[in-house]
Amino acid sequence: MRNRTIFRKAAGRAAAVLFLAVLALGPAAGIGQEVEKPGLLGPWKATAELSYVATGGNTATSAFSLGTTFVRKWEKDILTFKAYALRSNNTMFTRRAVGTEEDFEIIEQAVKALVAENYLLSGQYERRISKKLLGQAGLIWDRNRFAGVAGRVMFTAGLGYTLLEAERTKIKADAGLTYTRREYVGLEATSFAGFRFNLFGEQKLSDSSSFTSQFVFDDNLKNTRDWRYDWTNSFTAAVSKSLALKVSLRMFYTRVPALQSLPLYDPAGLPTGLFVNVPLKSLDTFLTTSLVINF
Repeated sequence: MRNRTIFRKAAGRAAAVLFLAVLALGPAAGIGQEVEKPGLLGPWKATAELSYVATGGNTATSAFSLGTTFVRKWEKDILTFKAYALRSNNTMFTRRAVGTEEDFEIIEQAVKALVAENYLLSGQYERRISKKLLGQAGLIWDRNRFAGVAGRVMFTAGLGYTLLEAERTKIKADAGLTYTRREYVGLEATSFAGFRFNLFGEQKLSDSSSFTSQFVFDDNLKNTRDWRYDWTNSFTAAVSKSLALKVSLRMFYTRVPALQSLPLYDPAGLPTGLFVNVPLKSLDTFLTTSLVINF
């Protein structure tokens, strides 16, 4: 697309209440922390989540996702880098017979199409101000062309607060201001200031399993109707110290979705040569089962 290079250079609410209620049912014990030993990457801790599915035969599909997280902790500082990529392809086969009834050959044609694509890169720095209060600053880039987002860069700055930190239950919230430069597919990029609220919780269900939920709400202060949320719920079961299985349901909701240009046909089904803009769907969902590797 003609605007694709712009971002290469640059680089609801009720669901949160329900989430808090669910976590409140979990047991809350005293704070307990284990002494951690340096891992394979030394002072850095890293996880990788890998998922791949492929089918073949009369139709062929493939879906691949990879997510990585790198964390470095000091006495009062935390540095976090995240990356995520998802691609899904679908191949349709069309077959036709050419010749006579007694003598013919089969001609097969395969058409491969990308049906899902989502990328994310982010970095965040946190500074501990007190036992529960954190100062934060971050940078996020994401792309989801099938939701109409050719690229989006967001700068964030705010404060985080630990609401609960017990042996089996952790809840943390943060809020702050953002500055976003966003480009929808086929449109010029726009910039605006915004507000972000993030709520994260983790509930240990047993020594080897846990449930986590993260709810992120973003609002455009230039147009307050233009808000969205990103809600992810995950269940993780450890297989060993370094491996685990994870099932996640991620939901993206956009109050004012991007527009899609569609060719206009007359009532008889003939093309008019005109195009109309219609909004895309507001909600996108991703259900993934992943292998988690801890470094």
